[in-house]
Amino acid sequence: MKSFAAFFLIVLSVSGCTHFQRSAGSGYNEGLQYQDEGGSRNGGYDRQTRQTAYELGKDPSYLSPRDLEEIRSRQKLRELERSLSSKKEREQYSKILPWLKNDEEKISFLSIPSIEGRQQWINRNNIWGRSQAPQEEMKELIETQDIAVGMPQDYVRRSWGEPLSVEVSGNPIYKNERWKYQRQVSTSQGFRKETRYVYFEGGRVVGWETE
Repeated sequence: MKSFAAFFLIVLSVSGCTHFQRSAGSGYNEGLQYQDEGGSRNGGYDRQTRQTAYELGKDPSYLSPRDLEEIRSRQKLRELERSLSSKKEREQYSKILPWLKNDEEKISFLSIPSIEGRQQWINRNNIWGRSQAPQEEMKELIETQDIAVGMPQDYVRRSWGEPLSVEVSGNPIYKNERWKYQRQVSTSQGFRKETRYVYFEGGRVVGWETE
């Protein structure tokens, strides 16, 4: 479990892997380095900022104002997640987590001070309707038995079926997981066993690898 958690963080920080993508609007390639509060240029950020940058797949020595804004949002989100004090609150959040679009939406949900208020937010935003009506792109992926970055866990199940095994990194409610799949593939030398690992953050695909 410890080795998986470490590898999961490494996977999220890799920028060269073709299966791991970063938002085009993230500011990562703007070519500038910025000074954080109390820090210095060339990556002089505090430990928490650097750790959150890696979690978001960013290089902490090369952060733009947009990157820093995303990092602050992620830190606020983690603080709100830690404030969930009851099992019922954690279960409610865990169930809808894969269907929340981004950190902003998660923060909006968690900032509501009561379970009843959060349930009203779920109903008002038709969160459960998202699970029943996948985007056209997702439908095509499921039909062709393929997956993509950002795909919710339920859609991966529809496309690839139940995983052979599931490993969890950290608190299970946050759905940071690695799913293992195996299948027989045809090669010029005959059939061979292929193993695939799919990585999830917050219940959505962040990448995969094939052995």
